[in-house]
Amino acid sequence: VFAGSSSIRRWEELTLDFADYNVLQRGLGGATFATYMPHVQNAIIANSPRAVVVWLGTNDIAGGLPGSGVVDAFSQFAGTIHNSLPQTEIFYLGIMPTPGRQGNRSQENVANAGIAALATGDARIHYIDLPAVFDGLGAYNGTDFTSKFVDSIHLNRAGYNVWETIVRPAVMSEFAPDKVFTLNPQTLKAGERLLYDFGTIDGDDGNLTAGPDANGNHWSSWPTADGGTRVVAGEHQGGLVDTTGRDTGIALTITADFDSNGKLHGGLFNPDPNLLGDLAVGSATVDFFFSTGDGKQGGGDDDMAGGFKLEGLNPQLSYDFKFFGSRATTETRITEYTVTGAEAQSVQLITSGNNIGADRAYDGNNSSVAEVIGVRPDAFGQIFIDLTLIQGSFAYINAMEMRAVPEPNSLAILLTSLTLGGIARRRRTLN
Repeated sequence: VFAGSSSIRRWEELTLDFADYNVLQRGLGGATFATYMPHVQNAIIANSPRAVVVWLGTNDIAGGLPGSGVVDAFSQFAGTIHNSLPQTEIFYLGIMPTPGRQGNRSQENVANAGIAALATGDARIHYIDLPAVFDGLGAYNGTDFTSKFVDSIHLNRAGYNVWETIVRPAVMSEFAPDKVFTLNPQTLKAGERLLYDFGTIDGDDGNLTAGPDANGNHWSSWPTADGGTRVVAGEHQGGLVDTTGRDTGIALTITADFDSNGKLHGGLFNPDPNLLGDLAVGSATVDFFFSTGDGKQGGGDDDMAGGFKLEGLNPQLSYDFKFFGSRATTETRITEYTVTGAEAQSVQLITSGNNIGADRAYDGNNSSVAEVIGVRPDAFGQIFIDLTLIQGSFAYINAMEMRAVPEPNSLAILLTSLTLGGIARRRRTLN
């Protein structure tokens, strides 16, 4: 279990970085030891983990708790876990320097030294010296240091890559990767498809897409989202169905936060099947998940980075993906979809903009999908999809099709509409 504050929740590639471990991502935005303690039972103890990796303490000190108080709070945290799970090992991520909290360094040092001392006296506790590594990057003003942050306290993807190079070896030194692949007997067979509706089911902003639709296809839909409600890393849905309605045993796990909206906020009401094929189902195109992460300083808000994982796939097959994203607004907005299994592919899609529709009047995408061809899952039957905001205010995903195919296609990326500079643009029908 990875537990802690928003830096755990925002670690978009955590499940990819530890793809060969059974990982639960249990971060709470703004958490301190005091605010996390009520969640220890459900987030940690109930899952009986072999290990807990914890990032807490920085917000405690920012809120006025002295370093010695953080040591005491950690002792209570560790004691609560060990009272129920005496063999569970705890890896404490030392409070590292951040651009916006230089004034807290003296108390951070007290906390780090105290917890490191506890680790020397208890073989179940491990102190990971993040501060030494980030000091080595030139804290607080060196370019190598500041380039690892998206804002004054939060890491960007380059920063999380540094974490991965430190945290993963520390965990591996105590525990070998423990994930075991078991073939899912229900999974998609070659030629079978899965359709997925991202969005809300509150009736006001969106509706459940189930099936059969007008084409006779069944869908899976995210089950709980209301418009404007955050979908957070770690949320999980199992039992996705294929287009016949058969349970495939495939599961979807959110790896980075999304928000959701739809009907009241520019969703596509009347999709044209001549342009979008089987994705042209109104209840699927009218609502959407959206994200804001772009990994840039002063750019989008990476608190909502947007990503998910599919598991229960067959590593002996490859998979083709179609992504549809749209919201009607005059601002040009471009989303990048990165699909990672045994290899990674990326494709971009213009989702919004002045008169980008097929009729040259609609301000949303109503005619283009982005397609990624021939992605093989990793050895554990997993594929990871990450959204990145390339231009504008938001990145979108309304609907997705995944098709199992017998072997990898030699074409890496296919855009199903006219392209310019690698960006999927609108498709116009011939008159």
